[in-house]
Amino acid sequence: TILTKSSDVLNDLDLLERISKKTKCVVQMTLTSYDEVLCKKLEPHVSTTYERYLALKTLQAHGIPTIVWLDPILPFINDTEENLKGILDYCIDAGVKGIVLFWFRVDAKRRKSRIFLFTVGSSFPGLSQVYIRRYGNRYEVDSPNHARLMKMFCDTCKKENILYKIDEIFAYLHSFEEAK
Repeated sequence: TILTKSSDVLNDLDLLERISKKTKCVVQMTLTSYDEVLCKKLEPHVSTTYERYLALKTLQAHGIPTIVWLDPILPFINDTEENLKGILDYCIDAGVKGIVLFWFRVDAKRRKSRIFLFTVGSSFPGLSQVYIRRYGNRYEVDSPNHARLMKMFCDTCKKENILYKIDEIFAYLHSFEEAK
């Protein structure tokens, strides 16, 4: 498997196709925001979500299975129904095998809380103060929309036959399959 945020993975499409003729080859790609302006703000140095979506479609068209990582989900930034629906629509259209989503939250400590709060505050003025008031020094910064978004996510994945349970996705990734 390859895990990337770059549509440049297509530069190696011929190699990936050769690998997939001999064994399972999976490309995993993160998607964060359906909104391209927000995507460029959150991830300024990587391919946009739309570019990654096009790469996922190309990989699928060439028989390379894909897994999407929906991460990071930032409360009050990209934890909206519109964002989730847009990303899910991309995943459905691109024929992804599974979507990894641990929770609608961000681990602020893992992301070094001072740096995290500075980045949030500089990109979204006033939001770091909202985070401090709401979450204090908590390790996990949960979305207030978690329950509603998780239901929407699970219902959509079930309906579209997309793997979404973490143990099933990792079992798929770790299983060996002969080339077809």
